[in-house]
Amino acid sequence: MPRPRSTKSIEERLDHIEDYIEIMQLICAYGPAADATHWELIKEIWAEDSLYEIGGLGVYEGHEGLKQAFYGEFHQGLMESGSGHVSSMPHLVIEGDRAVATHHGTLYKQIDGNFPVIRLVASRWELTRREKGWIVTKRTNEVLQENTRARELLARVKEGPSPLAQAAE
Repeated sequence: MPRPRSTKSIEERLDHIEDYIEIMQLICAYGPAADATHWELIKEIWAEDSLYEIGGLGVYEGHEGLKQAFYGEFHQGLMESGSGHVSSMPHLVIEGDRAVATHHGTLYKQIDGNFPVIRLVASRWELTRREKGWIVTKRTNEVLQENTRARELLARVKEGPSPLAQAAE
């Protein structure tokens, strides 16, 4: 079946592709930044006024909150034992200067020479294009273990940025 013709210009289509790639790169950088506790890169990924809801672990606001999360006992314990944050490819919905990405996140931890999964989460990122490019404004993780909220988060995979979040910007 032939592909439907786009009513968008080549420039608009190219802008969308460039946005897609920039957002994918940003999300893909998260795991290595987290595993290295690379604070400068973490700050580049996250907005100063961001919100990170980590199901079962806490809610962290802004860079100060993120610093508490990444330099806290739980995260540093993971880094000392050996761990890896690995993400599935996210599904992106880009609408102008706002975007959301939905995917699975997996956390592996070294235990006795093996790397079992210790957390499997549904993850939804909210991003905004700002002066220097795309940046994370909110991320919500929900553990996929008997968790209705996690399934609800995944069910929103094709849903775009929330109108409430757009109005707040």
